Amino acid sequence: MTGRRLLTALLAGAALVATGCTADPADDSAPGPWAPEAVSAATVSGLPVERIAEAGASRLAEGVIPPTNRWYSGLVFGAEPQPVYPFPVAFAAASDAFTLDLPAVSATEQTIAASFAGGLHVGLPADRFEAVRADAVSVTLRWWDAGSAVGDVTIAEGSPVVGFTAARETDLSPAVALEPAGDGVWTATADDTPFGVVAPGARWSDGTLTVPADGHAQWFALPDGADIADWAAALDAPITGVRVASHADAGTSSTRLTYTGTAGTVLVPFPGHEAEAACELGTFRTAYGDAVACAGNELEWSVPLQPATASFDLDGIDDPTRGAIAAQIAADLDATPPLPTDTYYGGKALARLGALLTLAGEVGDTELAARVGERLWTELSPWAEPSGCAQRDTRCFVYDDALRLVVGKAPSFGSEEGNDHHFHYGYFLSAAAALVAAQPQRAEPLREVMDALAADIAGGAAADALPQLRVFDPYRGHSWASGMSPFADGNNQESSSEAVAAWNGLALWAEARGDDPLTATATWLLSAEVAAARALWLEPDPQTLADGFAHPIVSLTWGGKRDYATWFSPEPSAILGIQLLPLTPVALEYLGADPARVAANVADAGPTAFTGPLGEYVRMYSALAGDAERAAAATALATLTAVDDGNSKAVMLAWLAAAASSSAAQSVKDP
Repeated sequence: MTGRRLLTALLAGAALVATGCTADPADDSAPGPWAPEAVSAATVSGLPVERIAEAGASRLAEGVIPPTNRWYSGLVFGAEPQPVYPFPVAFAAASDAFTLDLPAVSATEQTIAASFAGGLHVGLPADRFEAVRADAVSVTLRWWDAGSAVGDVTIAEGSPVVGFTAARETDLSPAVALEPAGDGVWTATADDTPFGVVAPGARWSDGTLTVPADGHAQWFALPDGADIADWAAALDAPITGVRVASHADAGTSSTRLTYTGTAGTVLVPFPGHEAEAACELGTFRTAYGDAVACAGNELEWSVPLQPATASFDLDGIDDPTRGAIAAQIAADLDATPPLPTDTYYGGKALARLGALLTLAGEVGDTELAARVGERLWTELSPWAEPSGCAQRDTRCFVYDDALRLVVGKAPSFGSEEGNDHHFHYGYFLSAAAALVAAQPQRAEPLREVMDALAADIAGGAAADALPQLRVFDPYRGHSWASGMSPFADGNNQESSSEAVAAWNGLALWAEARGDDPLTATATWLLSAEVAAARALWLEPDPQTLADGFAHPIVSLTWGGKRDYATWFSPEPSAILGIQLLPLTPVALEYLGADPARVAANVADAGPTAFTGPLGEYVRMYSALAGDAERAAAATALATLTAVDDGNSKAVMLAWLAAAASSSAAQSVKDP
C-alpha cells in the first residue's frame, strides 16, 4: 500500500536455472512451447469515465500508454525526471543530456544502497525529451531541439549499454575526455568508474563526439574484469525493445527475454538467474549481489512451477478439529462488521469472506457455506455493477482514460495514481473466484467488472484501453507497487506476499472463467513472484547481502536499494509480517519451504515478534518451523481475541491443521 507503502538469489533446495545469453533468439511467433503474453478481450466500456487523479506533468509522446508501475515510471511522470535503474546501471535524463552511472554499493544495518550518484554525463543539442515507445522491460526516449528530432536512446533492464541513435548528425558532449581504444572505440573515466564508447563512423574532436545521421554511439560502464575490446566485439546495433515470452512444463515456469533491433549486445542476467559459463565480459557489483556480463541478445531462465491454490488440504484432520473449524467460521461470520468501502480494506474484507466460504466447503458444512456465500454476494455484488459509480461514490469502479486505469471511486494509498492495484484487485479476484466456485450462477453478474480488474493488473485490454502486464517486471520476476514512482531510488515493492496472493487470485478467477490463456499468464506470474518472494525478500542468499546489513530478510525492494523497513511501522513484527499476509493456502506452500529460515527470520524479529503489529501473522508463520513452534502457535491462538481485518481465527485454525498434516506427510516421505 503506497503511502503506508508506496508501496534473485538462489532458492534453497530449488535453484533458479537459466540458459543465460544466447546469440540466436528463437522467433516467439513460431510454433512451439514459447508464447507471448496475450492481450485480454476484457473491456472497460461499461465503466463510467472519470479522472480521479491529477496526473500532472508527463514526458510522454502522444499515443503511448502511460507506463505506470514500471521501473522507469519516474522518468515519465512528475515535474522533474527521477533517476532510474536499468539493472545493473543507473540512468538519469535531462532536457539536454543523459547520465550513465555505475553506483557504488554501501550498506548499513538497515539498508543496502547503490543509488545514482553521478557517473558519465553526456550533453545533447536538445531542449526536451519524451518517451516514444515502452514495454515491460524497456523504454525509448527521444530528444528534440525546437521541434526537430535529435536522436533516440533505448534503456532496458539487463542491458548495461545506453545506445544513442542519431536522427541527424549530432554532437555529443561527454563531461570527460575520451581516449582512443580502437577504430570507433573510446574509453573514459568518470567518478572513478571506467566507461567505454563504441561509435562506428563517429569523430572525436575538441571534446565532442560527432555521430553521423542514422549512426549510433553506445555508452557503457565497464565492470570488474572487463576488456574494452571484448565489449566492442560483442556490440552490434543498439537495442530497440524487449520481447517477452513464457512457457510451462510439468515442473517449471520459464521466461525468455529477446532484446530486439540488434544481432548482438551485452546482457546481464539478474542475480540468481544463473548464466552460462560463457558469460565472460566481467562482473558487476550490485545491491543484489554480483552479476555477470554476457554476449548475446536473449535471456532465459526457469523457476519452479507454482499452480494456483484455492483451499487447504484438510483431508487428514479428525472430526473434533473439523468441528472446531466449522464453529469458528460461524463465529467469525457473525462477528463480521459492515465492510469498508475503499478498494484496499474493502478488498481485504471481501477476500476474508471468500476464504471463510471456501473453508466452510472444505469442512463439509453446506448450510454454513450457504450463509457465508450469501453474505459475500451481498457485499461483492455492488462492486460488480459496471455503472455503479453513476449512482454512488463508493463500492464501485471507474475508468480513467488519461492514465488508463481502472480505479475505485473511493481509492486508498494512492491507487488513483496506479499504486498497489495488484494488491487491491487480487483480493477482489480471490473473493469472486471463491464465490463462483461455490455458486456458479454468480459468474455472469461478476464477469464484466472482475474481468476489467484482471485486465487492469495483468491482461491488458483490446484497443489499448489498459496496458499489458501493468505492474509485473519480467526481467526481475516480481511486481512494482508505485504507480508514478516519484523516488530517486526507483520503483519499489513492499508486500511480496500480497503480490503472490494477487496472482493466485488472478489465476483462480481465470480458472473460474474458463480462460485458459489468462490462466497460463497468471500461473507464470504466480510462479515468478513466489520465487522472487523467497529469493529477494524472505530467504535471500547471504552472499547477496552486503557486509554490514544486519538482517536475514529484506522488506522493501527498490530499483536502487534494499531496505529492512516498512512504510507504516518500524517494528520488526511489521517488517516481517507484511511479507506474510494474507494467510492463504498458496502461502502455506511456499512460506514453509525452508523451516530453518522460518526459525531464523522469526528470531530476527526479536522479543516482540508475536506481540507487535502484525504479530499474529508472525506467530502463524513460526508454526512452519517445526512441531514445537506449531504447538506454541496453537496455544496462543486459543486465547487470541483480536486479529487483523483481513484475517480470521477460522483460517488460522485451518492453517495450523494443514501445516500439521503437511509436516506429518513429509515425515512419512522422508523418515
